[in-house]
This record gives sequence, structure tokens and C-alpha cells, in this order.
Amino acid sequence: MDEHPRIEPQRQYIRARAEDLLRRTESMTDEELRWTVRLFADCLDPTERDELLRGYNEYLHIEDVQRFVSGFIPRYTERALADLEAKRLTDGSRPDELTDEELQSMSLAEKWELLERHPAGLTGYKLRRELARLFMCGNYDLYHDSSLSESAVEFPIYHQVQERLMALQEDLVLKLAAKVQEMTAGLDCLPPQEAEGVLARIRSVIGEAIDVHQPLESLVAGRMAKLPLVAEPTTAELAAYVKEAIGTMTPEELKRSLFVLLDLMTLEELRRDLSPLQGRYPSVHDIPAEILVGLVPTLAAKLGDRHLCDFADRYREGRMLAMPPVGDEVWSRLPMDDRLKLLEQDNDRMDLAQISRHLAKIFLSPEYQRLFDPEAQLGTLESQGYQQLVGKLLLELGRPEEGRRLRALNRVISRMMLEAEATLEADREERLLQIRKVIGTALDLPDEQIFAGRKGREP
Repeated sequence: MDEHPRIEPQRQYIRARAEDLLRRTESMTDEELRWTVRLFADCLDPTERDELLRGYNEYLHIEDVQRFVSGFIPRYTERALADLEAKRLTDGSRPDELTDEELQSMSLAEKWELLERHPAGLTGYKLRRELARLFMCGNYDLYHDSSLSESAVEFPIYHQVQERLMALQEDLVLKLAAKVQEMTAGLDCLPPQEAEGVLARIRSVIGEAIDVHQPLESLVAGRMAKLPLVAEPTTAELAAYVKEAIGTMTPEELKRSLFVLLDLMTLEELRRDLSPLQGRYPSVHDIPAEILVGLVPTLAAKLGDRHLCDFADRYREGRMLAMPPVGDEVWSRLPMDDRLKLLEQDNDRMDLAQISRHLAKIFLSPEYQRLFDPEAQLGTLESQGYQQLVGKLLLELGRPEEGRRLRALNRVISRMMLEAEATLEADREERLLQIRKVIGTALDLPDEQIFAGRKGREP
């Protein structure tokens, strides 16, 4: 059987592309380099991905990224040519006869029409990847746009959706795909408006399977934000500024940084990342500097751009505490009802420690501007009163009834904070006082604590 005519043009293109990229690597921007890696990585199976991306993460200094890309392109090109060679005798009429790059370059309409004719044509990582790409389809035009799969890699949510799909058991993925195939059947024959309704329902079905419930328009924020594509970055792989900072920190500064990072972590992250140290030291206060030198930058890389004021910026910019950030541009265009829905979803995903920290930081900020002041929040974090209040919230409201009272209070405070941020700046101080009174009353705190830090008491 002869080689199919589509193969040789692709072979020539893949080789010419590699030569062109290698010529331009040193002149490419950081974003162009990272996009190139993402694009090619999205054509690798998980094992190949781990192997070819070893030593890489997006927080490397640009010179390190350039060096990595210069070696990555030839290795990836060899793999792409091998994939093409394996399909050279097929005519590409079935999904399983297409290379990863061919699938990436096709429109969703073409691929799901093929899957309608050959329902078992894709399995494993390829099927999960196509479901993730379909999740990113926001309208009828994109469904027919052959560039959607390449554009999808720009957005953090695409990688998060794909990661969650990869974690699903194969039988669940097959059931999900079968349901989606039923919904895409005949989609091309529908008027655009009806087709977009079907696409919205498909996104909802996929989102339900992986516990992603936000509307797509609130998720496509953070275009080309740096991603930790490697799960466990090492100190040597961190961005240059992190390495330099760690190298000049005193033991006390390292310990201070650790406590900031611990305050930003979920209970599950604390359990996972600190469990290797349990039993070795009486408490985190006793972890020696030589351990902190490796621990602090690793935790910092995993937490990405989380910071101490996220609890307040969720109301101003849609930062969120337990979900991906919405992004200030998208947030500013959302109606109040939609913002509140997103905040309530974030509330539902927060663990009890996150909720307690959220409420404690609000209560211990006597002035509205302090909510958004990193230095002021650092002072709050290091105060004895903060740890005591977090403990009181967990003990008195978090433990009884599986935390229902704590969650109920958090819902009330979230609504009040959103309303405060929407009021005139001159009225926000009074709004904050009312919010702090609600928290204080729930804990039976004396007026001296509720009005602490203010110039005067309640009139």
C-alpha cells in the first residue's frame, strides 16, 4: 500500500517549521517561547510530555527558557515525524488514523462529525483532550474555527479542565463522551443561535463532570499567565528573582516567608506538602533554615500568584480563593448578580480554614484601605490576635454541625463585602464597620474588640 498523499506535505512542513523556530529562538519573547512549548506539549501523550518537559517550567528565566526550547524543538520534531510515519499508510478518514497535530489543526465540527461516524475512534488522553477543547468553545463560529485548539492553550482554564479530565476513570470519560456525541449529532444543521444553546449545554455537562461550574466568559481570563506545567518545580528551576531572594534571606526572613505561604494554602495543600515533615519537627517553628531554603521556593512556585490581599481583591477584581481568578477586566463587566454567584461558588469550594482566615482578616482591618494593603495584612498575619481569631472561628463556628454556621456567616459577609465595594468610597468605612459588627456578634466579641483601631466608637 502506498503512502497517503497528505503525508509528504506535512513531513516537509514539520521539518521547515523546526528550522524556522530554531533560527528565531533567541529573538522570541518570553510569551512566544512559552506558547510554542504549550502548543507542542498539547500534542504529546502524558508519558512523552513528562519526558520531553523534564527540567522545564514557565517560571524559568528567559535565557533558561531559550536554552530549553532550543533542545525541545528537535526532540519534539522527531516525535511528530514518528507519529506521521505511523499514519503514513492510512487515509485519515477515521479519528484514530489522524496524528496529534492533525487533530490539533482541525475544527471541532470536523472532529466531532468524525466521532459521530466512529464513536470509538478516540480513547485515552486524545479523547480527554478533545473534550477539553470542546469545553473552550464559546460559540457557533468557534465550533467551525480550525484555530480554536491552538488558541485554547493560551488560557489557564483549558489546562485545568484537561488535567481534571485526565484524572477521571476511563469508563466515566467514555460515558461523558457518549453523552456529548449525542448532543453534537446534527449540530451543524442547526441555526447558529440554536447551536450555541447546545454548545452551552455541552459545556455544562463537561463542567459538571469535573466540578467546573462558572460561565465560560468568567473563565477565559489570564491569557498566557504563567503555568507550572511541571508538577514539582525545583529550586534551580524557579524564576531568577525567586532564586536570588532565597539566596539572600536570613533564617528569620525564610521563616516569615513560610508563614505567609502557609496562610495562603488550603488544608489539602498543607496536608500534602507538609506531610513529609510531620514527625521530624515539633512544629513549623522548628523547621531549620537548611530545609526552608528548599521548601519556601517550592511552595511559592506551586502557589503561583496568590497573595495576602486575595481575600479582598476577590470583591474588587474577581481574584477568588478556591477557584481560578476571573480577571479584573471580565469582573468589571459582570452584573452584580453574576459576581455574587461566582463568589458563592468560591465560598462553597473554600475549606473551613480558608473561610476562617477570610473572616478574620476582614474583622481585623479597622479601615477599608487596609484590606488592600499588603504591608497591613502582613502585620495582621503576624499578630497574635489573628491566630487567636482564626482558631476561635474554627472552634466555635467551624466544628459544630460540620461548619454550617461558619459557612452561613461567610455567605452573609461575602454579600456585604460585595455591596460595600460597589458603594461610594466615602461610605465604605461605615459599611466595613457594619460587616465587622456582624462577625463580632456571631462570636460574642465585646465592643472593645469590634471598635478597636477606630478613632471613635459607634455613635
